[in-house]
Amino acid sequence: MTKTDLLHFEQLSTEQLYQILQLRSDIFVLEQTSLYRDMDGQDVVAWHVLASDDKGRLVGVVRILKDPKDHSCYKIGRVAVVKAARGQGIAVELMERAHSFIAKQDTAERIEISAQQHLQKFYNSLGYVTVSEEPYDDAGIPHVDMIRAV
Repeated sequence: MTKTDLLHFEQLSTEQLYQILQLRSDIFVLEQTSLYRDMDGQDVVAWHVLASDDKGRLVGVVRILKDPKDHSCYKIGRVAVVKAARGQGIAVELMERAHSFIAKQDTAERIEISAQQHLQKFYNSLGYVTVSEEPYDDAGIPHVDMIRAV
């Protein structure tokens, strides 16, 4: 059983922030051997959904950003679940918590994601539709743009 929390950057403890950055680095940089700048300055304006196991260990994260130019658009990214916890529905819980939060925002009309191509069917199952014509390279991993109405 996992517990999810939704926190804005200012609400994160130093330990939570460290755990988020460590988890994302372990998955995206080390496991997926993708060299990219994870700390891109966007975390400080983002909402973060955190999933913890019954021992309080961080097992999954999601980042939510409001598009600064289009207030009807929210972006979900940095979706990550530790390898040992995959296949347990944690990513679905994280995404549903993010969707619920976004749906409560007055101006929200759509959600955009840049999805790793191999996860396209997973995001389709959550109501996302692919809008990019061809996959594109993002830090050495094929991605597609996807969108979902709120």
